[in-house]
Amino acid sequence: MNDTAVRISEIEISGFKNTQYGRIEMPSSIDKNHFSNTADILGIYGQNGSGKTAIIEAMSVIQMLLTGNSLPKETSHYISEDKDSCTIRVKFMVQSPEKAALAEYTVQFERSEEQGLAISRETLTSSLWNGEKFETKRNLIDYSCASKGPLFTPRYRFEDLIRTNEENWINLNVAKRLAQKNMVSFLFGPEGKSVFLSAPDRISQDYAYLIDGLSQYAGMNLFVITNAHSGSISMNFMLPFAFRLKVGQTITKGELPIRLEGPSVITKEQYDIVDRIITDMNTVLSAMIPGLTIGIHNFGEQLNERGREGYKIQLISKRDHLIIPLSYESEGIIKIISVLNVLMCIYNHPSMCLIIDELDSGIYEYLLGELLSVMEKGAKGQLIFTSHNLRALEMLHKKSIVFSTTNSSNRYIRLQNVKSNNNLRDLYLRSITLGGQREEIYAETDTVEIGRAFRRAGKGVFDGFKK
Repeated sequence: MNDTAVRISEIEISGFKNTQYGRIEMPSSIDKNHFSNTADILGIYGQNGSGKTAIIEAMSVIQMLLTGNSLPKETSHYISEDKDSCTIRVKFMVQSPEKAALAEYTVQFERSEEQGLAISRETLTSSLWNGEKFETKRNLIDYSCASKGPLFTPRYRFEDLIRTNEENWINLNVAKRLAQKNMVSFLFGPEGKSVFLSAPDRISQDYAYLIDGLSQYAGMNLFVITNAHSGSISMNFMLPFAFRLKVGQTITKGELPIRLEGPSVITKEQYDIVDRIITDMNTVLSAMIPGLTIGIHNFGEQLNERGREGYKIQLISKRDHLIIPLSYESEGIIKIISVLNVLMCIYNHPSMCLIIDELDSGIYEYLLGELLSVMEKGAKGQLIFTSHNLRALEMLHKKSIVFSTTNSSNRYIRLQNVKSNNNLRDLYLRSITLGGQREEIYAETDTVEIGRAFRRAGKGVFDGFKK
C-alpha cells in the first residue's frame, strides 16, 4: 500500500458551469501549515445558484480522472454555455517517505462533435519542499491531445521514456488513443500510468511518486458525495453507505447501497461490510443522538438475482426497547448514518478527505454545529462542504468559511473586515443587506415585487379554474 500522504491545498475552476473563474484555498494553506496533521475544514456558503455545487462537481470529475475512470458524456454539460472549454486546477500537498512537494494537476476540456467532450490538455507540475520553502515550480508532464510533435513535453522526458524502452513509443500512442476514445486521463488512465510508473527511477523519480500517490489518494482516501447520494435518501428509497474499511491487510472503499423501503438481498461479502460499518459507527452514533443505535434484521439466506448466495436483510433503528425499520427515522439521521464511517476516518487520519454537497440537508442545525465543532477541534483530515444552514458560521473559524458571490468572474471570497469578536453569521447577514464587501454576495430581491408577481400569477391560475 502506498504510504504517501496527500492533502488538498487549492481548487480553481474556469468556465465551469456558471463560474467563469473561482478559487478556494484551504485554511492550512492560508496558515502556511503545509503538511498539517490537524483538521482542515472549509464550508462554502451562498445563495441558490451561485456556484457552490460547482466545486463539488469539479472535484468529482478530478476523482474520476485520478482513478483512471471514464468520464460520462454528461460531463460536457459542465462547460459554461458561452464557452468552448473549461479548466479545473487542483493543488495537492504530497509527502512521501523520501520527499515532499506541492503538486499541481490541471485538466482542460473542450466540446467535441463526436463525443460531446474531449480532454484537450493535462499538466502535472511540482514544487519541491526543501525543508524551509518550496523550490521553483517545474513542469513535469504537459500533454496536449492536439500535439503534432512529441506526445508530451518537456521533450527530454518523452525522449527518455522512448530511449529506455522502444516499445513505449507504441504504448504511449495506444494510451493516447484509448484516452481519447474512453474519455480517461492520459496521465492517470491504466495504459498511460503503466508506462510512467514502469520507467526506471532515474527517469521517473520526479513524477512517478506523484502519479502513484495521487491515484492512490483518489481511490482510497478521497470521498466526493454529490446530491445524487442525498437524493436516494430524500426519496426514502436507498441508504448509500459510504465506507472505508481495513480488513486484514486489505483496504476496501466505496459506496454500498441498501434499500430503505423494504428488505434487501445482499451477498455475504456485502453483509460482512455492512455489519462491520454498523458495529464501528454505533458508538459514535449513540453519542451524537443519545439512545439511538442501528442494526440488521437478518431474514436468513437467500439467492440474489445473479444466483449468488446471500442474505435477505432490513436495516433497523433501536431506541431503548423500541425497534423499528430505519426508514421511519428522519432524513437527517439517515444522512448522518450514510457518511458517518467516512467522518470517523477523517477524524483519525490526516490524508482522508470528504467533499460533500449540502451537508446540512435534513440535519438539525444545533447538531450540525456540534458536529462541525468536534471535527474542527479534534479531527486530523479534511472536510469540504456546502450548506445553507448558517449555524456553521457561529462554530467555525472565519478562515474555514468562504462565500459565493454574484460575480461569476470572482466566484468565491472570504469576508473582509472580520474582527475577532465578530459573529460571522451576523456579519454575513449584515453584508447581504448593507454590502461593504469587495464583491456582492447576494443578488438583491424586492419583497414587494415578489408579492405582486404572486398576485399576478394567482389571477391567471384562478381565472383558469373558472373556465
